[in-house]
Amino acid sequence: MVRSYAKINLSIDVGERQPDGFHPVDMIMQQIQFHDDVTVVYQPSSRRERGDITVSLQSNRVYLPSDERNLAVKAAILMIREYGKDQPGGRIDIRLLKRIPVAAGMAGGSGNGAAVIHGLNALWELGLSLGRIMELCGELGSDVPFCAMGQANANRVLPDNVRFDRMSSCAARATGSGTILEPFRGDSRPVVIAKPRISVSTAEVYQGFDRCVPGKRPDNDRLLRRILSGDPAVYEDYINVLEWYTLAHYPVVGQLKERMSQSGAEVVLMSGSGPTVFAVYGTSREAEQAGLSLRKEGWEAYWTKTMF
Repeated sequence: MVRSYAKINLSIDVGERQPDGFHPVDMIMQQIQFHDDVTVVYQPSSRRERGDITVSLQSNRVYLPSDERNLAVKAAILMIREYGKDQPGGRIDIRLLKRIPVAAGMAGGSGNGAAVIHGLNALWELGLSLGRIMELCGELGSDVPFCAMGQANANRVLPDNVRFDRMSSCAARATGSGTILEPFRGDSRPVVIAKPRISVSTAEVYQGFDRCVPGKRPDNDRLLRRILSGDPAVYEDYINVLEWYTLAHYPVVGQLKERMSQSGAEVVLMSGSGPTVFAVYGTSREAEQAGLSLRKEGWEAYWTKTMF
C-alpha cells in the first residue's frame, strides 16, 4: 500500500498564456500528512499471453470513474504500455481508499496516479530511478511528478534507490509547466484544510485569469529564503494569484477564507485553483479547534500537518 498525500500551494504565480495554450507557473508546493491509501495488486494468469494485462479499480467513492478518466487507471495503462510486455499476462487490481476531496486543488487524483506507478515499479521489480518515475508521471499531468517525489520521501515500502534519491522531497519549487522541480526541505506546521461543497474547474480558472489584473505577486525567491531560514515573516509571501479569479466568481470561497481568517490562523490562502482553502496555526490544538468549529458550521474540514 502506498500513501498518496495531498499537497497545498504556499504560493502561485502565473505568467501569460503561451502559444501552446498553457501558462508558465512559479509555485511553492508542500505535501501534507492528509492522504489516500492506494493498494496495487498484480495477479498473473497462466491462461494469458505475456503482456496481456487488464486493469480493474475499486474505491470507497462509488462516483469515481473506474476507466481511463481516473488517473490511477491511466497510470496502470501507461505502465503496461512501457513495461507490460515483459510481464506474464494477468490483472492489475487497484484499490483506492479516498480521503482527499475530489476536484479540490489538492492533487488527490494526481497522487493516486503517481502511487500506481510507484506500486508497479516495486511489484514488477523494475528498478526504475525516481527520475524515470517522474518522467512517466509527467505524461499524466503537471502535478503528478511532484506527487511522485513526495511519496518517495514518505513511503518506507518503496525501493531504497527511490526513497533516497536526491529528488525525494515533500516540498519543491515548480516552474515552467509545473514539472521543473527544485526540491527543498520544508517544515512541519499545523494546518486546517477546508472546502466549500462546490467544485471549481482548473481550466476555467486559468482561462479566466487571462482576463484578470492580479494585484500583488509572490516573490518566491524571498519566500524560499524565509522558509529555509525560519524567518517569522514568511507568511507575507504566501500569495496565490489565482485567487483573483476564483474569489470573484465563487463568492463562497471568499466567505470560507474570511471565516478561517477569524479563527486565529497565522495565514489563510486558497490552494491551487480552489476551492480548497488552508490555514496555518501555531499549535495542533488550535488547528483541531478551528477544524471542529468549521465542521459544526457545515464546512468540510480536516486538520493535519505539513511534511518535511
